Amino acid sequence: MTASGAQVIPFTKVTMGYLSGGGEYGEVKAVKIDETYPFAGGAGTVINLKPAGFLIDDGVECRVVKLTNDPLDGLIEKAGDIVGKIVDKVGSGEHEEE
Repeated sequence: MTASGAQVIPFTKVTMGYLSGGGEYGEVKAVKIDETYPFAGGAGTVINLKPAGFLIDDGVECRVVKLTNDPLDGLIEKAGDIVGKIVDKVGSGEHEEE
């Protein structure tokens, strides 16, 4: 919380990938239960954390400050603003009656 009483909440974009695999090597044959056989296996995980922005709530309005310049994020943000303005106009009775 800031000195003015606003709450600042950071948010992060998280990307995660997981890969695993394995197999038998050597001569392929029927294996008895008590018989051991050569086996190879492996697994790996990648996690990427990237700061994305801040959510700021000052008690009057809540807004998002983004740290990226991704065009898709900008388009989604503008669409949200347009829908918000339409909802405000319809809710306040500013639309024309036919």
